[in-house]
Amino acid sequence: MKRQLKNPFLLAGYYGKEYFCDREDELAALEDHFDNERNVVLYSWRRFGKTALVQHFMAHLEEQKKAETIYIDLLGTRTIDDAILNITRAIYSKYGKVNSGISAKIVKLISAIGLDLSFDPNTGIPSISFGVKKENSMPEKSLEALGSFLQQRKNVVLIALDEFQQIKHYPKQNGEAVFRAWMQQFPDIRFIFCGSHRNMMQSMFAEKSRPFYQSAQLLQLGPIGKIKYELFIKQHFQEHKKDIGSDVVEQMYIWSREQTYCIQLVCNRLFGIYNRVEVKHLQQVFDAILNEESAVFSNYTNLLTHTQWRVLQAIAKEEPLRTPTAKEFIQKYNLGATSSVSTALNKLMETEIVIKDEDKYLVHEVLLARWLQSL
Repeated sequence: MKRQLKNPFLLAGYYGKEYFCDREDELAALEDHFDNERNVVLYSWRRFGKTALVQHFMAHLEEQKKAETIYIDLLGTRTIDDAILNITRAIYSKYGKVNSGISAKIVKLISAIGLDLSFDPNTGIPSISFGVKKENSMPEKSLEALGSFLQQRKNVVLIALDEFQQIKHYPKQNGEAVFRAWMQQFPDIRFIFCGSHRNMMQSMFAEKSRPFYQSAQLLQLGPIGKIKYELFIKQHFQEHKKDIGSDVVEQMYIWSREQTYCIQLVCNRLFGIYNRVEVKHLQQVFDAILNEESAVFSNYTNLLTHTQWRVLQAIAKEEPLRTPTAKEFIQKYNLGATSSVSTALNKLMETEIVIKDEDKYLVHEVLLARWLQSL
């Protein structure tokens, strides 16, 4: 059982449905896909709450005893071996411990893959790492062993692979082809593929030339509606004998550009400081958040060319921007030649520092945009 939280506005992790806001339509869609044996691609811009939604859905399936669920984050992986290691660790965390100690089947599985299971001599905490692997070892064989183990479970197994677009960058092996073959090999295992690079995820599953073409149902995650979010926010304030007005929520919602993480962050700060939140308190919290982030954001000047930096700052200040190569925009911010602006914009969009959402060009990270606007 998870502990009762002092601050109900979470910034990371999942602590139960009482701290989870809305997503009723998306949850219904996920359950329908699961019940009808369809795999799902869940994608959105960053920090819209994909991970929390997936964990909430998995908790629901576990509670209803409809499935055994495994969550795997691929964000930090750089090779397909890294991915296999993360998958193995997640499976060990789920099934490794039994009443008599460590599951013999798990130990055999880890050994078959070519990994080592060791224990810290002081804490007894287990650790899984790469063993002495042959140069010709094949990731397909490792995934086959993992899939065979999961397929033997009595209940249906659901695997959620978060930041799945990372496999596109794996060297040597074609990560997309390897994982597509794994999914085809074990049709009884259900998959949710999550990604925060929206364009990359769309192309991975919608382009005819790609291995995952039409292999899963696409589900795009948008912002939580203001009315439902306001009810959620007010409820938690009231439960702790605190107060927040609709005008505060309105301005916070606009400043956060409807981004779930940003709204949660501002609410977390307001909840922790004030018993009665007024509009005048908002700017103090906004300034404090941006001041804390300034050291990180300042580093963008070292990561970008001079033109890219100027274009990025101009896009933030013009938000929302619809015509980035228009003469008026370029002259207003003294950006130079149209061709240079276009080249810089393409690079910023390639790395998704800048995104095009419908007809609007925006700095992807809301807090970065607000910081740039303050310069």
